[in-house]
Amino acid sequence: MFTIRFKTIRFRPDLQVTIRTSVENWQEDLAGNYEVDEWIFRLSSAQYQQGMFFKFILEEEYWMQGGNLYLRPETGGDYVYDNNQVNFPPIDEVLVENGYIQQRFFEPNLDENHHYDVIVIGSGIGGGVLADQLSDYGLDVLVLEAGSYLVPTHVGNLPRQHQLARSVDKNIWDLWDDFKVTNYQNADGSQFKGGQGFNLGGRSVFWGALIPRMTWWELAPWAEEIRWYLEDRGYDLAEQLLKKTQLESDYQKSVKTFLKTTYPDYVSLTAPLAIQHTVPELRTVPAGIFSTADLLMESRLTRGDKGSKYLTINLNHAVVNIKTEGKKATSVVALDLISDKQRIFKANHVVLAAGTLESAKLAKLSNLADPNNKAGIGFTDHPIFYNHFSLPASSPLFNGNAASKVLLRHKNAGMDANAPHRYNIVLELGADFNQGRFIDPDILAEHEKIKGNTMLCEIVFLFHAPLMEANHLDQNGPSYVKPILHMQECPITVDEWNEIDGLKNNILNAIGAEPLANSNLNLVRADLGGVAHEVGTLRMGTNQATGYTDGVVDTNLKFLNYDNLYACDLSVFPSSPAANPTLTLTALALRLAEHLTNA
Repeated sequence: MFTIRFKTIRFRPDLQVTIRTSVENWQEDLAGNYEVDEWIFRLSSAQYQQGMFFKFILEEEYWMQGGNLYLRPETGGDYVYDNNQVNFPPIDEVLVENGYIQQRFFEPNLDENHHYDVIVIGSGIGGGVLADQLSDYGLDVLVLEAGSYLVPTHVGNLPRQHQLARSVDKNIWDLWDDFKVTNYQNADGSQFKGGQGFNLGGRSVFWGALIPRMTWWELAPWAEEIRWYLEDRGYDLAEQLLKKTQLESDYQKSVKTFLKTTYPDYVSLTAPLAIQHTVPELRTVPAGIFSTADLLMESRLTRGDKGSKYLTINLNHAVVNIKTEGKKATSVVALDLISDKQRIFKANHVVLAAGTLESAKLAKLSNLADPNNKAGIGFTDHPIFYNHFSLPASSPLFNGNAASKVLLRHKNAGMDANAPHRYNIVLELGADFNQGRFIDPDILAEHEKIKGNTMLCEIVFLFHAPLMEANHLDQNGPSYVKPILHMQECPITVDEWNEIDGLKNNILNAIGAEPLANSNLNLVRADLGGVAHEVGTLRMGTNQATGYTDGVVDTNLKFLNYDNLYACDLSVFPSSPAANPTLTLTALALRLAEHLTNA
């Protein structure tokens, strides 16, 4: 007998460490025990007396980095390793956890004989809003979410991860990089750099809370009945749910007045945000930034018809297939990641709301009928350009104790040659305080000391874009195989670039902007997928009279060849709007809830 020890407090038993060796052809995980801050593996000397190559493995999946370790063990030998010799790559798969809160408040229903009214796959903005609204209407709903309970709210409502530096800090959802999952692979030359939120609430836990409406010209590629719904009442209902606020202040008003006067061709609006503030008369505590983790957990914690009575949420259930017969979706096959067992659930209706990538992947895994050959085609993220800068005390808009967030649109914006201004502008002055949150006064004081007598600011141009037909997703294998993405940037014209670059220069000169350290005032193109606006893989058709021949789903978000199968996430968008997409998706989810309730 000999002993291998891995001394570590970083990888304690909540993350299992095993060993694989060349003797077992690297196929078998050899288990150890965690004792006194080290993993201890007691192995037979005789079995390995000829020597062995070996590696430590994390969670039976992540191989230690670097070359193979080698031992020719002696009987009684004691071989010690630590974190200086053993490191693992970052975990980029779905986290499987089942802590006390998840066990206490999200007890799953594993009865495969239970027949639901609706199964919703995914708990992000589309799926979470839809599931909660359906349960409030009295329908028996099951949510299948691949991820675990992560946090009960948007991360912007939690203690912030401040970067104490003279730079623009996206701290409202800065924790995204710590929790995102990359369940895809880029084909050669593909440029997608996004991530996916596998957790209760999906990506709604990590977003910037900006909720502008799409304008008439952005809605032009959409079906007429959808345009009418959104403009008639859909946007009103969605803004009510998201707790739309447009905080005014003397400084905000002065910024808008300056912009309206200096740029009369542009409409300057206080940026609409999904942030609930207190109701002074009721002395209520602000709910903060909207997320479906908040929405769903509140329902689970509340008994009764409008609470948990009709709402079941099975976390750590990764859907791998949707079974169909003829024009019906008959069942949903999900892998229970905690017990490592496949389970089959049934419902009258099934809704894919797993996101632009995962919903298209599921459609392909399930071999869903696609009469127009559009599933997975047109994967598009609109062009976004930005610059971070500072305002010195000499700026006409400087105010070290205030912040502003303004949305600008050209009055003649549109897509045709006579009105080509197909973009929105977001201008944030005092971006470190706008939607900021500081608890420790010493951290705030240090931040103010570092930034000095300046304001940290950002300008962003967000374009409208048609779907790019050459962009697509391939699924070459079963569910554990990551989809392959073929994605390129959506181009803008030389004239459009000259227009926004000139406008940026004009605005920054007018307000006296200065570059941050080691930077300049040039526009930077944002990474594809960087803010989760990608759309289009299960696009909505536009014309019922022609049988929606340009889409995968109809205007009720129903798959064309099925009577009871739907999609409800950004995959259904037939274009990538200049407006951030959350408000529109929320409105579509509320509309689908009405449709399914009346079906």
